[in-house]
Amino acid sequence: MSQQGKRKSTKESSQPNKRVVLTHAQKHQLCLDSQKTPRLTQTELANLYNIKQNTVSDILKKKDKWLFINPDSEESNKQREKQVHFPQVEEALSLWITNALSANLVINGDILREKAKFFAQQFEITRFSASNGWMDKFKKWYNLKEHVKWGEANSAPLEILDEERNKLREILKNYDLNDVFNCDETGLYWDLEPSKTLAQGPLAGKKKSKKRVTLLFTCNATGTEKMKPLFIHAYQNPRALHKKKKEDLPVEYYWNSTSWMQVSVWNDYLTKLDKRMRLQNRKILLLVDNAPVHVIDENVRLTNVTVHFLLPNTTAHLQPCDAGIIKSFKAQYRKLIVRNRIEAYEISQELNKGVTPINICDAINFSKEAWDFVSQRTIVNCWRHTGILPQDEIDEGEENEDQADQEAYNEIELQELIDQLPYDDPMDAEEFLHIDDRLQVDGGLTDEEIVSIIKSNDDEPKTDPIEESPKVISKTEALDNLDNLVLFFEYSLDISIDPNETSLLRKLRHKVLKSHINSLKQTTLDHFIQIV
Repeated sequence: MSQQGKRKSTKESSQPNKRVVLTHAQKHQLCLDSQKTPRLTQTELANLYNIKQNTVSDILKKKDKWLFINPDSEESNKQREKQVHFPQVEEALSLWITNALSANLVINGDILREKAKFFAQQFEITRFSASNGWMDKFKKWYNLKEHVKWGEANSAPLEILDEERNKLREILKNYDLNDVFNCDETGLYWDLEPSKTLAQGPLAGKKKSKKRVTLLFTCNATGTEKMKPLFIHAYQNPRALHKKKKEDLPVEYYWNSTSWMQVSVWNDYLTKLDKRMRLQNRKILLLVDNAPVHVIDENVRLTNVTVHFLLPNTTAHLQPCDAGIIKSFKAQYRKLIVRNRIEAYEISQELNKGVTPINICDAINFSKEAWDFVSQRTIVNCWRHTGILPQDEIDEGEENEDQADQEAYNEIELQELIDQLPYDDPMDAEEFLHIDDRLQVDGGLTDEEIVSIIKSNDDEPKTDPIEESPKVISKTEALDNLDNLVLFFEYSLDISIDPNETSLLRKLRHKVLKSHINSLKQTTLDHFIQIV
């Protein structure tokens, strides 16, 4: 819309003696007018926008904020900043809605009101009444409509899918496909093995959440750019990560007590993505589903990321991540798990010791590796399968056949790996690939777990009591082991080793020895000081 059009729409929409409230986009334009035409007085700007002079003054005092607004974003159409009086209740309720809808429940206003009151009691909020006004604002802010179930393929309004596809094609025409992205979450029981007996563990009691993580994947339409996966775990400081810095991990690491996505995590992720695009001087379009936890906080100002929410109940048809990208990741991850278990069982038998369990550090590395294995061709095929791209370069039948062949190959390869494991009651590949979906339906979040998630934001850092801390041997033991390794490789008849590799072992031994000598000197000095 032109500058004159924006001003004109403001005037035409106003009535005598009726207070005009500008949208964020109009405030952005007013600040631009003032900046581009310094001779305009505040009174003249007030007349142009049919508002009072003191309102212009208030807007210009915050011009840095309004100039930061993206006038093409959905947020720019809002008129007021949302005042959050009960943030704990809102976030808990949004998480409960996401959980309930994923379990295929129908929700109405009465149910929401009672659930909101329940959460207010849990957070010891006494002044909360869940009034009609609060309910209306909550439903509007979180894009909720009564009796509408989000994210289900079976209940999708098929009659409007073609219309929505055409709308998306028109929107995507304004972007280079390298700058069109989609992101979506999935739950993952990260240490689950393809044994029906072992799989009963996650179903028994609340411990199930500790072995589940939430992953969010983001990729563009050309398959040339895959963002670092977002990884939500149940503990802030897992012992298996030991001294690793979170920023050095191959994932964006977050935590809450039950490892589910929440509004705060989502907004932090968006803010980081926007900053990254700003540094690259890129404007991108991000397609996301309309899950309640995906609401954008009023205080989050995105300048280089435009978020487009897909219509309710269409995501299973129109979202590329749901069209096979996440399924491909799961297949790659499960294959990595099974290969790891085959090796672990073989080592266990050879050394006559227990099987080393998978820890969260393994899961993080497997997640990164599996995401890397999702091919560019798979991603492109999934985008084309949705039919939302402005133009397709290959025949749809060819694309569908290619994707189906890849999925079949993944399943056959996984089955061959499972057959090598020493299980009495193994799952088949198809069951193992979809085990996360079954466990998630059977074991959704309880109200107590939702309250725990929200309260965990203010908790002290937690560690994982399940995982054992790494046992660090002494320097003397390390020297002995390095000596043995040097002797082994120097005199072994059936293993050849490069002299440079032997030299590296000797250098490592020298470092350990030097550290050991320094420790002995310090111990002697401390003892001398104590005697004196």
